[in-house]
Amino acid sequence: MTAKRERRNEFDLIRAVSTVWIVLFHYSYTFVQYGVGGSHLYVMMYANGAWGALFVSLFFMLSGASLYYNWGDRITSFTGKGGVLDFYKRRWLAIFPMFYIAWFVFYLMYVISFDWLWNWGGQYRKLILTFLGVDGYFMYREMNYYTVGEWFLGAIIMLYVLYPLLQWCMKKIPIVSTVFIVLLFGLNVARREIPFMAPYNAWIQISDNINMITCLMSFWIGMLLIRGGRRIIKKATFIPALITAFVLMLIPLPVSILIVTPVLAVCFYIILSYISIWLDSRRDKWKLTVYDRIVGFFSKYSFAIFLVHHIVVQKMMALFTGKEMSLGMSILYFLLNLVIISVLAVLLSKATDFVLGLFKPKSRAGAA
Repeated sequence: MTAKRERRNEFDLIRAVSTVWIVLFHYSYTFVQYGVGGSHLYVMMYANGAWGALFVSLFFMLSGASLYYNWGDRITSFTGKGGVLDFYKRRWLAIFPMFYIAWFVFYLMYVISFDWLWNWGGQYRKLILTFLGVDGYFMYREMNYYTVGEWFLGAIIMLYVLYPLLQWCMKKIPIVSTVFIVLLFGLNVARREIPFMAPYNAWIQISDNINMITCLMSFWIGMLLIRGGRRIIKKATFIPALITAFVLMLIPLPVSILIVTPVLAVCFYIILSYISIWLDSRRDKWKLTVYDRIVGFFSKYSFAIFLVHHIVVQKMMALFTGKEMSLGMSILYFLLNLVIISVLAVLLSKATDFVLGLFKPKSRAGAA
């Protein structure tokens, strides 16, 4: 296994911005969900797509990028430290304990709300989907015991399962693999216009923007961005990315949202990376303590925030069902939601650390 790599601060900024924006997107949707009127904050759509889909795509890119950056030359065997099984163990520990704790808390809330109906999700065999972390992803098929994580969690877990193979492909056959994934993505974009795709269309009924081919495309782009190195993050790419981003955000174009979304996500990846690197270059002149704390917090607790935020914004907005809210009030209420979500995320993280600590072997006093 190679030595630990240099920390990439741009990953933290991308993760923090994506986290807050996704919370804002779901907060905005609750105004529609609960019939709240007025001149409130509403951040749902840009000219060519949805903000939520954009920042989820950016999250997938970041996941592919950070994994390939940290593990790109580490998985060289199946067993042993740094092997495939070690990778799966580390990913499992990073996701499932926290997910299980959050799921169980909200499961009990549903039990109480359904008048102590323990099997509110149907047959208990469906709990296998929860055990695997994919209950939210397969909710489009039928009702199950999903409470937290949404479809994104299931998608990222499946991509993590594929990662060792994807890493091998990136190392050994990068061009062939890229062409193959792009072709798959192209077929997925145009699948309803291609006659021989009819059986696939009948089988894969999940929304186009969240099916695994779409997710894989963003994840693979993230790996490609790391393969390209930091040399692609410079002023010569920042300015075109900025211009392209403004065009895609402001001018409606006759292009599929499935194509616009990853293109705009790449632009945001370059823009945010450039800003982060630019700020890092001025640390000897500027005090960035507040910036570091804010970005560091939302990056560190991003997964916990992701798990709890949806239910929080729904419960909070339900208090205003059928009422009106001004722009100023909606902004303040969003900040309140964000504070509550942040507190719950910290508590969830602390609870997870406590539970995991119970399973760690205690060192013997006086041991060498």
